[in-house]
Amino acid sequence: MPLQRRILQILTEFSYQLLPATCIICQLPAKQKLDLCPWCERDLPWLKHCCYRCALPLKTNESTLLCGACLQQQPPFERSIALFNYATPIDNLLKQLKFHQRLVNAKILGALMARKIASSYQKQALPEIIIPIPLHPRRLRQRGYNQALELARPIANYLHIKIDKFNCRRHRYTEAQFSLNAKQRKQNLRNAFTIKKLPATHIAIVDDVMTTGSTIKEFSYALCNAGAIKVDVWVCARTTL
Repeated sequence: MPLQRRILQILTEFSYQLLPATCIICQLPAKQKLDLCPWCERDLPWLKHCCYRCALPLKTNESTLLCGACLQQQPPFERSIALFNYATPIDNLLKQLKFHQRLVNAKILGALMARKIASSYQKQALPEIIIPIPLHPRRLRQRGYNQALELARPIANYLHIKIDKFNCRRHRYTEAQFSLNAKQRKQNLRNAFTIKKLPATHIAIVDDVMTTGSTIKEFSYALCNAGAIKVDVWVCARTTL
């Protein structure tokens, strides 16, 4: 382990002793290193049953079951892992992260995602590289950071997988997806991404929320056209359509 990283770890451990963690939801002492108390963590809207491919919430506990949409038309990605239903308080935590610079939320939610992902790949090979959904340069300048990249950082550290943030670009500025319906979302993202080169063929896409899946599908098509053989999707939350 590089000396600089080891020093950083020591300083982080020391800071935990000086500044006890405070739960970002209830503001009480977290009683663990993560800024989330065990009680609030337990009550989060965990996604229990979902489609194996697109993570759409389902009412069954069969982990390999596919939803009707994925049975009719297979998406360009192999599987999806979503940690939560997009409901209170996860929706608020993600909005705070996305629009109000609450980067601590990404550290906590990314750590929770990492645990789930690790347990889901016990019998399968992990992807070789993580690629956060890229933002257009104009939106990146407006926001100051990419929330998908911030979520990916703790995941990459936990799983020891590198992040590629240089070879994929969103070259066309698009309207915010939340203001559009499903058909408009699909048209809005057509040919929006450019891939320079891929350092791996098994890739994990990371994003904050999957709604219709239009953004992730378009990006997955771009990756596959550039040579990706297998694309997995890791998102913090999934909405119900």
